[in-house]
Amino acid sequence: MKVVKSLLLGSAAGLVAVAGAQAADLPVKAKPVQYVKICTLYGDGWYYIPGSDTCIQFSVYIRSDYGYNVAGARTPNYAGAGGAQDRTTSNYSTRHRGSFSIDTRTQTAYGTLRTFSQFHLQNENTVESTNVARAFIQWGGFTFGHTVSFTDHEGSVGALGTLHAPQNDSNTDVSVNGTNQIAYTWQLGNGVTLNVGADERRVKSIADLSRVGSVSAGTEPVSARAGSNHPNPWVALRVNQAWGRASVAVVANHNEAAHFTGPFAGLCAGGNTATTYCGHPDDAWGWAVIAGTEIKLDFLSPGSRFGAYFNYGVGATAYSGGVNLVSPGLYGSGNQVAFGVLSDGVYVNGLGIQQTTAWTVGGGFEYYWTRNFSSTVYGTYTEVSYNSTVTDGRWFCGGGGAVAQPLNTAGTSCDPGFKFWTVGTHHDWFPVRGLRFAVDVMYTGIDSAMDGQTVTLTTKQGNRPSGVYSAKNPGITSVVFRAQRTWGAN
Repeated sequence: MKVVKSLLLGSAAGLVAVAGAQAADLPVKAKPVQYVKICTLYGDGWYYIPGSDTCIQFSVYIRSDYGYNVAGARTPNYAGAGGAQDRTTSNYSTRHRGSFSIDTRTQTAYGTLRTFSQFHLQNENTVESTNVARAFIQWGGFTFGHTVSFTDHEGSVGALGTLHAPQNDSNTDVSVNGTNQIAYTWQLGNGVTLNVGADERRVKSIADLSRVGSVSAGTEPVSARAGSNHPNPWVALRVNQAWGRASVAVVANHNEAAHFTGPFAGLCAGGNTATTYCGHPDDAWGWAVIAGTEIKLDFLSPGSRFGAYFNYGVGATAYSGGVNLVSPGLYGSGNQVAFGVLSDGVYVNGLGIQQTTAWTVGGGFEYYWTRNFSSTVYGTYTEVSYNSTVTDGRWFCGGGGAVAQPLNTAGTSCDPGFKFWTVGTHHDWFPVRGLRFAVDVMYTGIDSAMDGQTVTLTTKQGNRPSGVYSAKNPGITSVVFRAQRTWGAN
């Protein structure tokens, strides 16, 4: 009887222990789930971040580009090794990109607080890269961060759809790189804004022509620019109304050179050339005016539009000539070559900076044949010129205190100026929403200021030998095909 009683008591104790353990493992009462709510303040695709009054939107695109006669970033092969047009030139180019964007907005007593970031993961010609294309904050009229500049004009050829990187289109959004800036915007009403600010500097070379090897055909001059001390200030007026958009901006560019390379008498000689003993040219302020417009032509067909722009500047060729434009060096048949030198300014020992003048005009027309198929025609024209002090003094041919440069040694003129022009057509097909197929065909022409003269090139470009060439005006045709899938806001 005692054995049975002990067994019963032990079983009861075990059951109590097990029940206690199971009770301890039971889940506590869950808190109510806060579901994601749709935010209707800013259009489709916005949601409230749970537990906050901040709205968020995500967007992504996957893009594949295939190009012929183009280098990186869809650039026609008119300069560098590509401009040599020899057996070393890679005429086929590919670029594949995944892009991810995050946009957040919160209503405050001082207006909308916005943050935006965009990241590119890219493989271009088998080279992997990452890029923070956008990262900025906007609040109370201020913009801080990396974004499209307020100075970039409307009517951009790139904005009208071309897949090439328009070399003489000053819009930084074309290259997808943006700029670091601080800006303030006044809303003047009726779609008009006045903007002031300062951007990370967009500059080209300041060439010391007294330095051996400062200039080579088809490449950028070796820059003797001094260190940067401040961003470039600007002011811009922009209009966005039912008929379209327009903008005009004025930007200043401070050109500062390093020290003379001498040798001068006294301390600026021997091992002390190009030091503080030698002095430097006086600083010069460059400037540019950037203007453009885009006009809606919905009366022709929904989405159709026309865009045009005009830029002019002195000592600010990255604005007036284009941020993507470089010194051309395009070889044609036989011993023909088209070349030019792009710079913000040049100087020789003992003299000041002679700033380069550049102006650009461009335009395009986009027509929607149907709601999902459009065609664009476009063209651009840029002229880069040097003043009479440089050309009459034959600075690029070893005159006026310069050393002999690899340009013209036999002709009567020594002018490294040039004209750069493009004409092209672009076609877009959207078979379903968010899916795009496009093709762009463009012809690029280079007109040398020394056309018809004999030019002695003392440096090689690609596998082109040095020697005597005839300055001509050849051109190049390039083609780009794109496939892109987009979802979200892009």
